[in-house]
Amino acid sequence: MKEIKILSLLKASLLSLAIVSTSYSAYNVIHVQQLIEDLNASYGQMYTSIRRFGSYYNNAPSTPLRKGVYVDNTVSTYVHSNHTETKDLAEGIQRLRKRLQVDAPGSIWTIAVFGNPNTYAFFDPLRSGYEKAFSQYGENDVLENIVKREKLDNTYQEFYGCNIRMTDSYLEDGTQEHLRTIYFPIHNKQSLSALVAVDIKESYIDKHIERYNDKQHTRLTNTPKYSLYTQSAFFICSEKDPVHIGVNYLKVLEASIAPSLIMAFLYQFSIGLLRRRTRSIRKDEMTNFFRRDYYEPRLKKMTRFAMLIVDIDHFKEINDTHGHNKGDEIISECAKRILTQIRAEDITIRWGGDEFFILFNNMTHCQLGVKAETIRKAVAQESIAGLAITLSIGGVFVRDTTFAKAYKSADKALYESKRRGRNRSTLAEQ
Repeated sequence: MKEIKILSLLKASLLSLAIVSTSYSAYNVIHVQQLIEDLNASYGQMYTSIRRFGSYYNNAPSTPLRKGVYVDNTVSTYVHSNHTETKDLAEGIQRLRKRLQVDAPGSIWTIAVFGNPNTYAFFDPLRSGYEKAFSQYGENDVLENIVKREKLDNTYQEFYGCNIRMTDSYLEDGTQEHLRTIYFPIHNKQSLSALVAVDIKESYIDKHIERYNDKQHTRLTNTPKYSLYTQSAFFICSEKDPVHIGVNYLKVLEASIAPSLIMAFLYQFSIGLLRRRTRSIRKDEMTNFFRRDYYEPRLKKMTRFAMLIVDIDHFKEINDTHGHNKGDEIISECAKRILTQIRAEDITIRWGGDEFFILFNNMTHCQLGVKAETIRKAVAQESIAGLAITLSIGGVFVRDTTFAKAYKSADKALYESKRRGRNRSTLAEQ
């Protein structure tokens, strides 16, 4: 029985896991497009913050500086030659970083502003890779190496389109940091005045997905290897290296286990409760016999009877003398012994406190008498709860009659058994 329950629970758990994981996967699939839109919106917010720097640049005063590197907090100004008119941008760059940190917390790597011609630049911070590259730049290298490569030379004509570009993911020399760079050219009178470059850690995407998963209770990933379903998309103002957002099937399965087990246990509990409820309606708990109120309507529809009425002798005196607990123990044990002597298809009914009905199919009058004696001896042959317990039995074998008449005949036979001294079985005459 225990093995059957475990097997049933296992089946329910597997079914629940299949249902929960499938439903949860569908929920995640729905959120894939939403996450892509959410990522694009977050980059769009960064683009807006970077574009606003253009106004700060155009209105910033200039100061002539000698060749060298000037440091203001985290911002370094790198000047190529003496007496270079240099924009005062350190404070604006610090404000831009502060704003971008709100848009992408912990993901802003470097902010650089290159003048055109390439006589000075600002770096926040000045990393060795940038310092080495910039020291080797000629006056037009910014225009040649970056602006034309990224197709930024005519972006001032982009009224509704993208006047900003984001590169594909790359590995920065020296630091080995995975980055994407956002370029924003500042044009004045159709010519390039400066180029803003903001390096964003590629891990920003992972962090954004993690925050989205926490908020929406999803299991999305940008690792196709573990994806059950994957959708590819380009970020806004980016034409290379699409992002691949999918459903992490391992995480979905892992997250489905706990609710699946809970569902399985609740299902098993509900089924068990329903069965116990159904059983309590049909069966008497003490004897495992049918209840009288459940089975009596069926008896009234029957016309053929091979029936025994069984009564425990002197049961009232036993209850009065030894108490109800002892009486309950005797009833329970008598019922068990009766069940050992009948077939699975035979019907047992607890008719009253210590009175039972037994109905048989495919049994002759003679066989009914033998069965009555077998039941009586099974109870009488060994004491119950330290007491000698006997039964009085009355039976009837009759066709084409009503239950009321059959019951009356069996009850008379029971009375005869008691009249003759109890511990007997008597069948009504045919």
